[in-house]
Amino acid sequence: MNSSKSIVWINIFTAKPGKLDELVSTEAEELLNFKDIAGPGWISSRWHRSVDNNKAIMITTFESIEYHKRLLEKADIIEHINKMKHLIEKTEGGYYTLVGSVETCTSPKY
Repeated sequence: MNSSKSIVWINIFTAKPGKLDELVSTEAEELLNFKDIAGPGWISSRWHRSVDNNKAIMITTFESIEYHKRLLEKADIIEHINKMKHLIEKTEGGYYTLVGSVETCTSPKY
C-alpha cells in the first residue's frame, strides 16, 4: 500500500444536453497545452469520459492545494474556464489525498 503527500483535485463535469462529445474533445485538446500553462507544482492530469451518461471526470494531481488555488488565478486558466462554460451544465469538485493503491506488476521480459 502506498501513500502520498500530493493532493488530487477530482472534478466531475455534467455536460449540457448534446454537448458531451464536444466537451470531451475540446478538453482533451486543451489538456495537451496544460503542461506549458501549469508549470511546476502540477504533477499530472487524467481526463475520463462516462460510458453511460453525460459526465466526464478530470483527475489532476498537484503538489499542494495552495498551488492549485494559485493556478486558478492565472489568466490562461480563467480564459480556458470561460471557453468551456457553454458546454457544462454543472461541476462538482473536491480535494483528495491518496491513502492506498494497488497496481498490476508484470515480470521483466528477457
